[in-house]
Amino acid sequence: MLLHYFKIAWRNLLKYRTQSIISIVGLTIGVVFFTYGYHWYSYETTYDSFHPDSKRIYHLYGTLKSSGKQIENGRLPYIAAEKLTHLFPEIESVAILYPTYGVPFKHNDRDLGYPSFENVDERFFQMFPPKVVAGEVDENALMNKDEMIITESYARKHFDSPEDALGETMVSGYNQSYVIKGVIADPPINSIFRKEGYVPDTQGRAFLVRVDEATQWRDMHDTRIYLKMKEDVDPDHFRKKLYTFAIEHKFNEDLYLEICPLPLVRFTLMNVQESQIRYDVKYIRMFIFVGLLLLFIALFNYLNILHSSTVARFREINLRRVTGASIRNIYQQLFVEITLHIAIVALLSFCCIEITSGLFERIFGTVVSSSLINTKLIFTILLTAIFLYCTAFAILFRFVRKSALKRIHSVKHNFTTGRITLLLQLIISSFAIMSAFVTWKQVDYMNRVDWGIDTENLLQIQMKVRDREPLLEEIEKLPMVKDVIHTAFFTLSQTSDKLGPSGVTGVNWDKKPMDFNPLFQTFEVDADFIEKMKLEIIEGRGIIEEDFTRGNTAGKVLINQSAQKIMEMDDPLGQSISVPGNWYTAEGRGVDHYEIAGVVEDFHTVGLQSEIPPLIIKVMKESGGGYFNYIRVMPGLEEAALEAITNLIPKFRPDNENESLVVSMRQLLSDLSKNEQNQLRLFATLASLCILITVFGIYSVSQRETRRRRKEIAIRKTAGAKSNEIMNMFFREYLTLTLIAVVVALPLSGLFMEQWLQNFAYRITISWWMYGAVSLIIASIVILAIVIQVARAANQNPAEVVKSE
Repeated sequence: MLLHYFKIAWRNLLKYRTQSIISIVGLTIGVVFFTYGYHWYSYETTYDSFHPDSKRIYHLYGTLKSSGKQIENGRLPYIAAEKLTHLFPEIESVAILYPTYGVPFKHNDRDLGYPSFENVDERFFQMFPPKVVAGEVDENALMNKDEMIITESYARKHFDSPEDALGETMVSGYNQSYVIKGVIADPPINSIFRKEGYVPDTQGRAFLVRVDEATQWRDMHDTRIYLKMKEDVDPDHFRKKLYTFAIEHKFNEDLYLEICPLPLVRFTLMNVQESQIRYDVKYIRMFIFVGLLLLFIALFNYLNILHSSTVARFREINLRRVTGASIRNIYQQLFVEITLHIAIVALLSFCCIEITSGLFERIFGTVVSSSLINTKLIFTILLTAIFLYCTAFAILFRFVRKSALKRIHSVKHNFTTGRITLLLQLIISSFAIMSAFVTWKQVDYMNRVDWGIDTENLLQIQMKVRDREPLLEEIEKLPMVKDVIHTAFFTLSQTSDKLGPSGVTGVNWDKKPMDFNPLFQTFEVDADFIEKMKLEIIEGRGIIEEDFTRGNTAGKVLINQSAQKIMEMDDPLGQSISVPGNWYTAEGRGVDHYEIAGVVEDFHTVGLQSEIPPLIIKVMKESGGGYFNYIRVMPGLEEAALEAITNLIPKFRPDNENESLVVSMRQLLSDLSKNEQNQLRLFATLASLCILITVFGIYSVSQRETRRRRKEIAIRKTAGAKSNEIMNMFFREYLTLTLIAVVVALPLSGLFMEQWLQNFAYRITISWWMYGAVSLIIASIVILAIVIQVARAANQNPAEVVKSE
């Protein structure tokens, strides 16, 4: 009997092949898209979950009470770990990572460059035990301050083999010697601990011994702290207990303590550039949401075509009922047909993922694990099958029960069911089109905004080479180079929350309110930076030679309008401010004192998601020691300059030969809106696929509907109706559905996108004409999808129809 059902199902699939192909292809697209999103999110949010007890490990980090800003990279004072370990019985163990500053290493007078090493304490490998390739890495690892651990790839690169590396001595730029005690396997890709080696801290704790506790809590925020909780500890209860700990004990009254689960540290705390995050977790969640919408529209399309096809087979169903088939037999036949379709969808989905997984990895910078994604694909297909079985039963129940000895129980009822599924498709399509349209307008706005700084023919070079000044001297000799603009850490950041080395709190000025500690952006530039970048000084003056009272550094600074506003200075010229420096003593962080020489007009130094931060511009005399520098080239010669500088860099010992260090300002600005551009592509893809599936579905249903109503059309024409009146009748039906869809979907999409736009300090406004434009687009698509079928039906010969009936 089952084989008989499958034979009939296969014949029907071939008989109604157009509808079957549309249904199967639509479902395949939806299933594959959602599966990729599901796998991507699962993979990216389970970083380092392979470590023992990873569910009990958290990163401790802080936010400032006065500004609400998260401390960069989640760094805290080392003393916080010691205090918490003694005062919180919930904590089982602690591991510490110390800051690294790009220290060079040598081996037997052989220069090894600036390896990517991490400074850790002796507890690190107890919490994160590695796979040992050679030597010993146990609970006593790094207990001796002259030991180090390196990875297998680093050992093979510099010592031929892991075994040959054991016992060798490496010397740091601080003349500290380390003996290689062990070689560990390279960490997997889904780990945030991807360093080439690990060395014990030899200076940090020794320095902190001389610093009092109050100073450490206030100034020494330079360690990353990981906590392992004891079993059965409630994380939420622990968070509440921890949050105000530093304030309640008066350690630091501007510091809230928080914890982040280990798998989410990468997205929550780490700098995007440092950790090579191509897409943040918000985008991945958006990808899943889009995949879910696409899967739903594919399901509704399938149900619509299934319903239409089943109703069109009323004669077959009646004949089966008359010849003795029970309702159960009819349902078994229908379910076997659905099962055959799902089996084909599953086969196509597996093939599609096998073919496209490499492309997906390259585009989204992730890893597609065959075993994991196949498991998620099976899970998605099973849920899809269950949904289809249940909804098909609900939709077709009344029709099958009433089909015996009757032509159709209720044409109106059955057509209404089809309309509902078609309406749901149109709602999702309208939502996708409106979302894509608003995203496009925002991206277009971001591409056209005036940044307030001259970005024409400008290149940025990141000075990650060991011979900085000689490189800049060679660049200046290039014929296409017009100017070299020297800076220290000036670069455009993604948001004001992550300003990196240029962000500083603790700036003081006269009449500063209590408990007010805003985040300032500070950077050092060359004396002619203002002129060469074409910034406008609206009060005071720039820096002149007489201002250089500290050697190569001026004793006066410039501020921007935002800084003047936040400091509430009506007349800022000549006023004194103090800025925390980048140097430390046993008494705490050093402080530099300056006098304000002038105010520059606000210009963007961060992405448009954030407001322009208050800015303090320090000025230095020309120096090639800065981490970022800028090159102004002759008009039209950007590409030639990029190529020439890229070819020069390898001669000056770059830290990483494979890293691109020079980029055009045009590309840099584009990268700041990369997430938005990616979202535009995502919504554009969703809108395109939704339209494609919906159009095929409307075409298929309209074809069935015009065939079913051939006699009605013939009678109308015999009674005097004209072809255009017949066409208008069909257009009204489908445009009514379209109107309902846009009335439901567009306000929802508007609210959704309005919430998204709140992430931008500089954004567009959703206007009424956008809703009208999207409505016209959707209406045009619907009319184009049905016009051929409707025109053919309206122009048919009534006599031929009557004969055929």
